[in-house]
Amino acid sequence: MPQPSQNKMLIALIVVLGFAAGYIFYSQFTGPAPAPEPPIVSGRDDLKKFETLQINFSVLDNAKYKTLEVFGESPVVPGTTGKKNIFAPF
Repeated sequence: MPQPSQNKMLIALIVVLGFAAGYIFYSQFTGPAPAPEPPIVSGRDDLKKFETLQINFSVLDNAKYKTLEVFGESPVVPGTTGKKNIFAPF
């Protein structure tokens, strides 16, 4: 049967070796992240694809759209909102 001092030394040795093994294991995976690849741009003039853009405004001719009504203030007038500050001096 080992003596109490040898038990404490054995436990301390196991803990130290565990920390060392954990440090070595995790330090292998915490290297710097690789830099992201820049996107490949086929052409610099990306506005060329908007030359043939056609917007369909036929939705505005729909009868349901024409029955919509304005609800509330238009234009919105800013006013005093919120509660009174109870900590403000009189």
